[in-house]
Amino acid sequence: MNFIIIPFLFLISAFSFAQELLTPEEAIRLALLNNYSISIARNEAEIVDNNSNIGNAGFLPFLTADGSYSESINNTNQEYFDGRSVERDGAESSTLTAGIFLNWTIFDGLRMFASLDMLKALRETGELNFKFEVENNISDIVTTYYDIVRLEEVLEVIRTNILISEQRVKIANDELEVGSGSRFDLRQAQVDLNEDKTSLLREELNLSQAKILLNTLLGIETTTDFSVIDSIIILKDMSVEDILLTAKEKNVQLKIAEENKTISELNISLARSDIFPVISLNAGYNFTKSESEAGLLQVNRNYGFNYGITASLNIFNGLNTRREIENAEISLKNTELLYNDVVQKINANIINTFNRYENSKQIVQLEEQNLIAAEENLDIALERLRLGNITPLEFRETQIDLFNAKSSLVAAQFEAKAAETELLRLSGRLVSGH
Repeated sequence: MNFIIIPFLFLISAFSFAQELLTPEEAIRLALLNNYSISIARNEAEIVDNNSNIGNAGFLPFLTADGSYSESINNTNQEYFDGRSVERDGAESSTLTAGIFLNWTIFDGLRMFASLDMLKALRETGELNFKFEVENNISDIVTTYYDIVRLEEVLEVIRTNILISEQRVKIANDELEVGSGSRFDLRQAQVDLNEDKTSLLREELNLSQAKILLNTLLGIETTTDFSVIDSIIILKDMSVEDILLTAKEKNVQLKIAEENKTISELNISLARSDIFPVISLNAGYNFTKSESEAGLLQVNRNYGFNYGITASLNIFNGLNTRREIENAEISLKNTELLYNDVVQKINANIINTFNRYENSKQIVQLEEQNLIAAEENLDIALERLRLGNITPLEFRETQIDLFNAKSSLVAAQFEAKAAETELLRLSGRLVSGH
């Protein structure tokens, strides 16, 4: 069958060079730059990071300044005990005030320390949520990418099938012209050729849709065309023990569950802080100036410092503090249960996915053997068809066997790659693994 495949491969190579090659690594790089979900998650992580500072936790003082100026015009009529009287129409008066004030909480039952730890834990959770979003998108991208590789390989088989079917039509037509063939065989050969062409159109549509999906995941123009690598390479050195061990250290969902436990513990500290008093320092500087054209004082000016310390203690608030502490302790128990649940589900997912990965690899080996046999059978069948030693129906069955063998092989390779990708995601090595 080499005389058929060689010119076909030449055509495929020429077509591939006409498009820009997109590697899995380049696809991931583009997604990290352009994917909308990743960009949104990155911005959300940045917001949480901005919130994690000592000022937001309550360590720093609050300093405010205010000022005001007002004027008034009044008609004044004043009578004194000594008989004097003052009457003034349109008397103007003005008041200018300015001040700066400082309030600094120096003790709040250690709430500020718990708040700072809480903000750090939320920052860590934000970074983990960002990484989780990145991993999920990269998993989708890698799976879609190798689905495109699979479709390209299926199309290659269909195009090869079309070339073989065209040769069959030619053989049937030549036999009809010399009187050794039948019109039925010719028509049947043409029907089978059209069936192959129909399959080609369907798979080309599937390929186009897969490329649009990948472009969407990459955050680039959906009509961008590209070529992909020509084979699916499967990692051979994965072991379930290593994956379980690595997942315990790097799995993002597990780390998020751990941070949730930390946050629940800090919520208890925050609730307990209401038991203690709150002590604050305060200081200020005030300036006031009043001027009036009528009244007892023409000018009144006051300015100076003030300072002090305040303390408050919640003596009784309807047992709400106790209720909040108890609820926080219950929440901690729930987060511990959720953590154990996540561990169990991740381990189960790893074992199931690894079994699927091993099973697919074994199927790949069997399908590779089937493909070799199917290719040899087709070579023999094609020669026997020329000699008239095989019926067209038997030849078609051999041709279909080759197509099924190749399709099953690339399907098994794709399934193994999809399982491999999921194992890398579960073990926290997806980005470094590609």
